[in-house]
Amino acid sequence: MLKKLKVWAVATRAETLVASISPMIIGTFLASKEVKLNYLVLALTYLYGICLHIGTNLSNDYYDYLKGVDTDDRIAPFSTIQRNLTSLKQIKIAFSLSFLFAFFIGLFLIIQGGIITASLFVFPIIFGYYYTAGKNPLGYMGLGEILVLVFFGPYACLGTYYLQTLKISYLPIIASLGPGFLSVAILVINNLRDIDLDKIGAKITLAVRFGEKFAKAEYVASLTLAFLVPFIYFMLLRKPLVLAANVFIFFAPFKLIYSFKNPKLLNEGLKKTVLLLIIYTIVFSSAL
Repeated sequence: MLKKLKVWAVATRAETLVASISPMIIGTFLASKEVKLNYLVLALTYLYGICLHIGTNLSNDYYDYLKGVDTDDRIAPFSTIQRNLTSLKQIKIAFSLSFLFAFFIGLFLIIQGGIITASLFVFPIIFGYYYTAGKNPLGYMGLGEILVLVFFGPYACLGTYYLQTLKISYLPIIASLGPGFLSVAILVINNLRDIDLDKIGAKITLAVRFGEKFAKAEYVASLTLAFLVPFIYFMLLRKPLVLAANVFIFFAPFKLIYSFKNPKLLNEGLKKTVLLLIIYTIVFSSAL
């Protein structure tokens, strides 16, 4: 049983779930300053986000494998499909169930939040599936960064905030740009590491389209923009403690990204950037 759980933890890439949870945490803290939290709605909101993210991860592995992007030359850790730990059929059933659970949870949340909630919770399922599915997958067209920024930033944060307060505010949109840009940085490292295989598989990420130098600059730009957010928030609300989140930019693996000789080294940069996102979220949320 434990072995099966470990296999599915690998298959779902559980360590990446921090990207969807981080903006929801910030949205939760912002909402708690204004209203008494509805914990049932809050739990379902998080469950929706987790199911959506898991469904997206599984469908990505499924369709990348079918499209020939994931080969034995893959630098990233092999998927459970490649290691014969799970079958294509199992992965398809798993991502279908994940999206289905997200859909039904979303229906309940729509009842809670009304028509605005419908737009917040239906579109992510569609975009999550078509990120790698279909004849013209969004992730193969260089749209990954903008989708990650939107859905792992304002969408997740504002959705969480709105379901508690039932109002729209600019504050969760601004506050969520920090984790949004850090999630973009994570994607950029992923695309930089996989640039050669993506070229072969006709996966036209921005790294493939514009080259390695562009991807490195994009990583630095993403982190820089993420760490500008606390300054903007400070200027708006005069909360000096949010500036503490900026200290952790010095832990970013800039040198590794710019001087790597072996793409496998970028796996370490990926882990460090994920850790940076976790620390940033904890410090920023605590200071709100």
